[in-house]
This record gives sequence, C-alpha cells and structure tokens, in this order.
Amino acid sequence: MENLVFAFSVTGPIFLMIVAGYLLSISGIVRERFIDDASRLVFHITLPALLFISIYASKARPMEEVPLLTAGVLGSFAMIPLAWLLARPLVPSDRSAFIQGTYRGNLAIVGLAWVEKAYGGSGVSHAATLVAALAVQFNVIAVVLFVLYNKDTNFSWRMLAWELFKNPLILGVFAAILCRMLEVKLPDMVRDTIQDLASVSLPLGLICIGASMKIGVLLHSPPTALAASLLKLVVAPAISFVIGWMMGLSPEYLGYLLLMTGAPCAISAFVMAHTMGGNSQLTAHIVGLSTLLSVVTASIGLVLLKVYF
Repeated sequence: MENLVFAFSVTGPIFLMIVAGYLLSISGIVRERFIDDASRLVFHITLPALLFISIYASKARPMEEVPLLTAGVLGSFAMIPLAWLLARPLVPSDRSAFIQGTYRGNLAIVGLAWVEKAYGGSGVSHAATLVAALAVQFNVIAVVLFVLYNKDTNFSWRMLAWELFKNPLILGVFAAILCRMLEVKLPDMVRDTIQDLASVSLPLGLICIGASMKIGVLLHSPPTALAASLLKLVVAPAISFVIGWMMGLSPEYLGYLLLMTGAPCAISAFVMAHTMGGNSQLTAHIVGLSTLLSVVTASIGLVLLKVYF
C-alpha cells in the first residue's frame, strides 16, 4: 500500500493539473489563442530556462549521466524495428505516424514533472541531459520516417541540421553545459530571473496539454492509436529499463529512465506529422490516449520499481 501511495503521489498531481487544463478549456476560461501562445512560451522560453538552470545549478558532472543517456537512446532505437514490423499492414501515411507515436515521448513536460515529484530538483538536473539527447534522436528519426513514407517530402541534411540547431530545448541544455565548462558565474539577478521563468514551465505546460485534449474525439480513437500508445507506455520503457538494469544503473537512475521513457507521446509528434505529410489525426489520437493511460502505466511502473529494486 505504501508503494502504491507513493506512485500516485507522483502521477496524481500531474494528472490533476492536466484535468484542470481540460476543465479550464471547456469552461471557456482558457481559449484556443491562449493555448497556442502559452505553448509557444513554454517551448521557446520557460522549458529551456528549466533545463538550463537544472544543469547549471547541479553538482552532478555531465559524464556521470552517460550510462543513463546510453540506456535511453538505445531503448528508443530498439523500438524502431519492432514498430516498423507492426506497422507494415498500415497504409504508408499511417506507418510514419504509428512508428513515431511508439517512441517519441513528452519528456520535457510530463517526464520531467514526474521526475520532479518523485526525486525533486536533483532528479530534474540528472534527467535534463537525457531530454537533449533524446530530442536530437527523436527529430532525426522522425524526419527520416516521414521522408521514407511520403514521396512528396524532400530530405535535406541542411534542413535537419537547422531544425536541431534552433531547437530551444537542445540550446538550453548545451548553453548550461558550456557555462559549466567555462565556469561562467551568472549574476544573482540573472540567475533568479531564469529560475522564476523555469518555475512556471511545468504547471503551464501541463495546463496546455489538458486544454488541448478533446475527450469526445478520443472516445472514437482507432485500435491503431491504442496499439501505438501501449507500445509507447509499456514496451518502450520496459526495453530501456532492462538495458539500464543490465548496465548496472542504481534504482534511482532506473527511476529516471522509467519515468522519462514512459512519458506519453509528445504534442510535437502531431506538429511533425502535420508538417511532413503524415496522418496527423492518428497522431492526435495517440497523443491523447497515451496521455490519459500514462497515469496508470507510470504508477504501475513505480510500484514495481519500489517493490523489486
């Protein structure tokens, strides 16, 4: 019972914040324009600030996170051939959306929010570099997928490099690592401002996720969306967890890995599908379903971690 209480103390508040966003949306307090503007604010400003300050203020050394990064990256790569085999019966436009939905997680908002609730600020500082590593991986694989399955999309290494270079999350992480390597001392005023911006990132991001959800649409989700969601929430974290366990990661680091790789499909997957000619509607179903189901799967994962590790 104690382990179950702990699990819900981690996932429960995150779920309630998403529910709050949904209720604010249907009541008309939060409207579509606010959701768009707030989502851009979170992605471009407050989340990079959170990642930056978490790494900058951390006492951990970047090289200490290499085993965690390795397990997370290898686990995500391992999902690709499995998802590709399962997607073969689907039409080409559905295949890219399905495969992307099985590995691309909402690490920066939901994943980090879970880690913060379970392990505090120190957990966020350890997990922040994993966000950058997987963000690079997610974008590279997604571009390759949509080019492969959409003949109207032209691949360009320059376009891919530019998309990665201008990603605010990646920039935030590398800026923090650079500042630490050069031993840059930020003025207290600047540091406090970044910290204040970072503090609103997760609550605002979660509210935006909830406000963007359409429950009526989710009730008519196709079986393909459910299959992709379960692969993302159950199989993907299980593979990464086993890799991490075989590498000898501590229970705490296994917890980071479990919560980050078990995060639901990211909204950015919908944007990528819509932009590059994939089935964006299927992606929207995967994002919504995986977000709702992740409360259950993450809670079960935490209970198992506490009992056996």
